[in-house]
Amino acid sequence: MPNTSRSPPYATGRRSSADQPQQQRGLVTRLLSREEMVLVTSPRRDVTGTGGDGKVALDEVAGLPLVDFAPGWAIRHAVDRAFRAALVERDTTFEVNDIVAAAELVRHDLGVCIMPESIAARFPDLTVRRLERHAPHWNVMVVRPRGEAPPVVAALLRHIT
Repeated sequence: MPNTSRSPPYATGRRSSADQPQQQRGLVTRLLSREEMVLVTSPRRDVTGTGGDGKVALDEVAGLPLVDFAPGWAIRHAVDRAFRAALVERDTTFEVNDIVAAAELVRHDLGVCIMPESIAARFPDLTVRRLERHAPHWNVMVVRPRGEAPPVVAALLRHIT
């Protein structure tokens, strides 16, 4: 899902922890959930991980063909920030704007991809590996205007929180 500033006033959206929204004038945010992002690979791809617990370091990921999302996506923003925090340069092999397209490239062992764990779980035939330090995180949030919400919006908020 692209992360744009033109979201409707009552939108649910996913944002990375690296992109914690500042309380913008007139908006209220509510965190619904938070999860770590993971490295997704083809089962044929040999990524052993340099950590004793099998976690993969971002400098190891940088040496692999990377399937990345288009600039402006919250996933891309979180991954960019994680690599910057780790002081690791990387090249993107494939840039996609669709989760299924990313999974297909990974499935055919054309690259690896960093994505939220809940999204990776939709592709059980792919291998999921945890990342060492600087693993990006993914937040699911509700953003709405300040003040009393209209009844329909209030009902939705009661239902999802």
